[in-house]
Amino acid sequence: MIDWLKSIPLFWGNVLSVLGFVAIIAWVWIRPKSFIFQGAPDKKWWRDLRIWATVVLSIQILIYIII
Repeated sequence: MIDWLKSIPLFWGNVLSVLGFVAIIAWVWIRPKSFIFQGAPDKKWWRDLRIWATVVLSIQILIYIII
């Protein structure tokens, strides 16, 4: 039933994973600032969750590209 899946190179799995991470990064950056800083005592740059999500997902993307 899923024999066709065995014929797809593993490269495409990495491509789809990287595209998924990029989509998540894009989704995070279109969130309004009021949502990002909700519950934060101040709006310091290091409390911006978009930055941290981008850093963590960029590391993950780098791992997928290298391996």
